[in-house]
Amino acid sequence: MATCEHCGTAFTPSRADEVYCCKGCEFVAEMIRDSGFERFYDLKQGLATAPVRSRPFEQHDFSWLAPMVAEAETRSSDGSASLDCGLEGISCVGCVWLIDKLFDQHPGSIRSAAHPASGKLHLAWRSGQCDVEGFLRELTRFGYVAGPVRRDAPDHERRRLGARLGLCGAFALNAMAFSLPGYLGMPDDFEFAGLFRLIAFISATLAMLVGGTYFIDRAWRALKFRTLHIDLPIALGLLLAYFGSIAGWALGLEGLMYFDFVATFVFLMLGGRFLQTAAVDRNRRRLLRASPIPPSVRSGGETIALETLQPGQLFELDPGQALPVAGTVSEHEAEVSLEWINGEAEPVLVHPGTRLPAGAILLSRQPITLTADQPWADSLLARLARRDDTERGSPVLQAVLRAYLVVVLLFGLGGLIGWIAAGHAVTGLQAMISVFVVSCPCALGVAIPLADELAASRAERQGAFVRTASLWSRLRQVKKVIFDKTGTLTLERPVLVDPEKVAALPDEAALALARLTAGSLHPVGRTLHEALGARGQRLLAEHGSAEIHDHPGQGVSLTEAVAQTGGDRSALIPGHSGEVRWKLGRAGWADAASDGATVLSQDGQRLAAFHFRDSIRPDTEPTLAALRGRGCQLHILSGDTPEKVARLASELGIPGSHAHGGLDPEEKAERVGALDHHDTLYLGDGANDSLAFDAAHVTGTPVVDRSLLEAKSDFYTLGSGLAFLPELFRIADLRARGVRHAFLFAIAYNAIAVALCLSGHMNPLLAAILMPLSSIVSVLLVTVGRR
Repeated sequence: MATCEHCGTAFTPSRADEVYCCKGCEFVAEMIRDSGFERFYDLKQGLATAPVRSRPFEQHDFSWLAPMVAEAETRSSDGSASLDCGLEGISCVGCVWLIDKLFDQHPGSIRSAAHPASGKLHLAWRSGQCDVEGFLRELTRFGYVAGPVRRDAPDHERRRLGARLGLCGAFALNAMAFSLPGYLGMPDDFEFAGLFRLIAFISATLAMLVGGTYFIDRAWRALKFRTLHIDLPIALGLLLAYFGSIAGWALGLEGLMYFDFVATFVFLMLGGRFLQTAAVDRNRRRLLRASPIPPSVRSGGETIALETLQPGQLFELDPGQALPVAGTVSEHEAEVSLEWINGEAEPVLVHPGTRLPAGAILLSRQPITLTADQPWADSLLARLARRDDTERGSPVLQAVLRAYLVVVLLFGLGGLIGWIAAGHAVTGLQAMISVFVVSCPCALGVAIPLADELAASRAERQGAFVRTASLWSRLRQVKKVIFDKTGTLTLERPVLVDPEKVAALPDEAALALARLTAGSLHPVGRTLHEALGARGQRLLAEHGSAEIHDHPGQGVSLTEAVAQTGGDRSALIPGHSGEVRWKLGRAGWADAASDGATVLSQDGQRLAAFHFRDSIRPDTEPTLAALRGRGCQLHILSGDTPEKVARLASELGIPGSHAHGGLDPEEKAERVGALDHHDTLYLGDGANDSLAFDAAHVTGTPVVDRSLLEAKSDFYTLGSGLAFLPELFRIADLRARGVRHAFLFAIAYNAIAVALCLSGHMNPLLAAILMPLSSIVSVLLVTVGRR
């Protein structure tokens, strides 16, 4: 296992001299070196970031930008303009520095402010003097992709928590500062004693209103659905401590006044929750990509929403988009991919009159016209694209919470009853409130979020990104791992068998190949364009693109006018005048041969023949061996043909009874449901895996060219291999060990604290000391326990 020199992700090299995990990282690293920005790596400080993959080689849509720039410059009153946009690929202070340096080089720039935590970029420039689009296009060459700020970005809770946390920190300091004199012996008749208690009360009240209500509201909503949530014991402890303190203040009982405890505990619990939420939201925001499912289509010269599309209505489908409803091709031949629906990776040629299922993706460069056969509400794709953001909890945690609450309630009520029987009702009340206060689950509220953050950071180094906080506990219950085939066990694009042929092309042929494949949606075209790497991007930058003609089912072509002498092209193609015709496509069409290769030809003469093969993902076999070593059953469920699935299963040593092909989305979901006993992990990448995701206990997806499932998965990966999967299980084990140590300490702490409470020796000062001290010890145990 090696580590990528650009992004720091662990990967298995295919050559001894391979130091980058993908062509994208290699290209960006070269750009950084050529631009003199090597300091990026010093600022990055070894932090693992997401692999760059294909971002620098793709064509990106900036049609959204011009109206935003125009509006920003119209609003400008002092000659400057600004806008905010989303940014994919930003992850560290090195990224912030690099983006700032790149923007400074553009005339008219004022400043840029990139925010890794929020995934946003703020730009300010002098109105009419800065090429903002040119800058954002330059960013794509460095692996960053800008887009409109997502209005549904899932960072609202994190931002609300951050605001609550800051306020409650101030309230906690206030409460402690004005409670401390009382602990140090301030007499009750001191002139400002009443004021100090009032300030402590107000601080605790504000902490409850700002931060305590967060836990109380969530606990109450969980109870309404008859489930136990980790926030329930926190809410109970806070409520009893707060109202007990008011009662103690009113009755003059110092032993019941926990105002400083309330404010401090709210702050600590919010801190733990903020840590947990920030880690999850960071990974949810990491991807800035539009769904291939269009929100609207063009029909009769108008743009209409999918919900208004009716059977029999003509509409256009743009390149790269997924067909939203089943429809019949009305005009033009085209190539489409049915991989989302049936798992077949090979592009399909369709003609007028061909009926296509919802989810077919247009690969050709020109739009096609179709007749809708169904409304959006009845479309299979509408069901598959439906998102469920409900956080799935852990049954083990539910059981622990239930037992914890029962024990705490019994001890608290038992203490009250025992002291009342002994004739000391006030002491009994103090004992009960003390039990509920000091036994609040610091280990659950602080240690678990920290363990989740540490685990998520470790997973990122392996190229896996966690989206749900409950993943780790559920992952340890997995006994069956179910794979989709195409794009999951195999790579989403074919592998170029002979990349040396691309490297050997003369510049004129390499430029033609770069032009023919630039912006291609065809898997073969994308693979070839990526294989050209930095050389292809340099040639396109120097000589520009060209008009490409699509020949569905055959290939693509371009025709150039080349002069005998002079001009930049005459140097590349000496001896030519008039027109030169380049073709890339099937043998027999691009040239006169018929050997099944993908051919690059010039004026009908073959220059290079490329061969491709489907390939299983790197590290698949050792990954499967490691999963078997954990006692996991392995299964394949695919829409691809049963013969292909059986062949792959045999190659990977998966029993034929565990490998099934030719399945539609509903059949996949049924089989997952039959296998699942809260112990399945489903790994898939296509829309046809969406219903199976809903039936599985844990879900993950490799993010591919046209992804849908990362928005509803528990985790996703941007790397090309599967080595991350055994590592996720190992990280889950390490996290569990750290949490287990914290729980053992919590049991010992609670036993001692409850004994002090029941004996009547607990007081607010001791509680205020023990509670943060126990949190610190829990944090240390979690950190040490993961090593």
